[in-house]
Amino acid sequence: MRNRPLPIISFLIIWVGLLSFTAHAGTLVLGNGDRISGELIGIYDEQVHWQSDLMGEVVIGQVDVLSIDSESEFRIVLDANRELTDCQLKSADAQQQFLNCEQGMVELNSWRLVQRVTARPLSEPDTWRQKGNVVVAGRDSAGNSEEFKLQVDARIELRKGPVRHIATAHYDRTSSADIKTADDRKFAYQYDYFISPKWFFNSNVSWEENQFQALESRALFGAGLGYQFFDTELIRLSVEVGPALLREKYIGDPDREAAAIRESTDLVVTLNSRGLEFFHRNTVLQSFDASDDWRVETETGFGMPIIGALKAQTMFEFDYNNRPADDAGPLDRSWSFGLNYSW
Repeated sequence: MRNRPLPIISFLIIWVGLLSFTAHAGTLVLGNGDRISGELIGIYDEQVHWQSDLMGEVVIGQVDVLSIDSESEFRIVLDANRELTDCQLKSADAQQQFLNCEQGMVELNSWRLVQRVTARPLSEPDTWRQKGNVVVAGRDSAGNSEEFKLQVDARIELRKGPVRHIATAHYDRTSSADIKTADDRKFAYQYDYFISPKWFFNSNVSWEENQFQALESRALFGAGLGYQFFDTELIRLSVEVGPALLREKYIGDPDREAAAIRESTDLVVTLNSRGLEFFHRNTVLQSFDASDDWRVETETGFGMPIIGALKAQTMFEFDYNNRPADDAGPLDRSWSFGLNYSW
């Protein structure tokens, strides 16, 4: 009988079908050149969830992705709270990424600009999101001069829907020849409630002790209005302003209490593709009672990734109190070099 070739014909038909299916599958291209066939599940929390044809679901850091081709349609949220719908992801020579959406064709210059990609309706997850960092700077010298310095700064931020909590801590201790020359401790907490994607109400409290400013304690209670200009991987900028109540206890000087206006700025900018960051934070207090009663506190510096979440950081601190205690000077400034661990 000459009907035996039928199994071969069936095999060829199945093989052609598989090739056709594979040809229409999506492709994920990584920065190192690796290509993974499959289909996009979604992008959130700075991670790409990909359904690989061979490995099942894989999770890859968003910054490691070069381009995505996908036939499915997704909703996409960009950094400026711009939402695109019914988007297909296309690439040209694995170098240029395009979003073919209901709103038109959009060229994507960096995956850092994308906050979320999902096939489901976009909504804020009912879970806490957190990020923070700890910076440790120190110096220990012996010989002709003996000096020990330890500075620790910590910050943690929790966000759930419109609510955000921010807590910070600062500790600075320096001694020279076993004689203490600096001892500064500060803790702060802030509560923000977003009434729109950009505007938020905030309340804040802080406590500080600085022996070498003759400051036994400084307590600040404030509230006000803030505006979040940007909150992305590339740039973060927010400004706050509002009234505050300041209570100070000095060593050997009368206690002070004053109502003031408080202004605060928080800026972080990623300068290049290697993750070099510039940051600047400042707080300005101006008393309502006396025009010459004001102070400014600033932190300015750079951070450079070393490995993983570890960065090298250099920071310049500048604090100026126009009406210090009688036994203290108006200016404090210092440079610090240390390690920053972020999560």
